[in-house]
Amino acid sequence: MMRHVRLCGALAMVAATVPLTASAQSRGRTDGPEESEYGKGGYSGPGGRSVSLQLDWGAAINSRKPPRGAPEGPPLFVGATLSLWGADWYQLDVSGAYVFDGGRFVGMVGPRFRTWGWPLVFTAGLKAGAIVIPEGEGLRFGISPQLGAEILLGDRENILMALNYTPDIPIGGGGVTHRLGMSVGYKF
Repeated sequence: MMRHVRLCGALAMVAATVPLTASAQSRGRTDGPEESEYGKGGYSGPGGRSVSLQLDWGAAINSRKPPRGAPEGPPLFVGATLSLWGADWYQLDVSGAYVFDGGRFVGMVGPRFRTWGWPLVFTAGLKAGAIVIPEGEGLRFGISPQLGAEILLGDRENILMALNYTPDIPIGGGGVTHRLGMSVGYKF
């Protein structure tokens, strides 16, 4: 019986001293190069403001046949995206793309949101801007919702690779362009 009492008393003393030692730890130091401090009292991480540049390419399929006289080409697109990172979960994108089949140019601006995770995150965004449809259709205002997955690679997590689906929807007609693409970029 006495053995059980001693064991319970020892466990109670250990349980009482653990919170006391944890609260007695120092707050931590924040000296060193700017934005390099992590842990107690320092910065939260490398996810502060930065800029990334991505090259985009992939398949682009128009929902209707391009107008007569429009450039004919393969069902592909190329483009670029410049992103201002407000935080690790939010970006403001400025993007442009050229669709070879039909000769469309798409220029969009809008937010993109990222899920939490490492190394793979999922993204969703909504952009708005101009869609230039050649041969009679002209300039249209359009929206482009976006769904995708992204991975950050490298020692400093500054190399971006992504897969995205984006339908470009011109308001007022002109047919939807469905883009399924890949991106490779660098986060500065």
